Amino acid sequence: MKRFASQISELNTQKFNSCLDGGKCNSLVNNDNAFAISSGAHGTPTFVIEWNDSSNQENLLGAYPFPAFQAIIDKKISNSVGG
Repeated sequence: MKRFASQISELNTQKFNSCLDGGKCNSLVNNDNAFAISSGAHGTPTFVIEWNDSSNQENLLGAYPFPAFQAIIDKKISNSVGG
């Protein structure tokens, strides 16, 4: 991470390295990671497409153009109208 961070010209690398080495946010990051994995995210980006009540969930793993999302949404809508 430090190598990637060093490539960001506006970043205060000393402050970044201190924060990273201090581990202050480790539990927050670990909790977020565990939640993502339990929700079906196994990489980035992962998009979750579901109903407002969190049912009928489908994950789209990877970077896709809008038509890929539209196809999933249209399929869900047509299945709900017909079913």
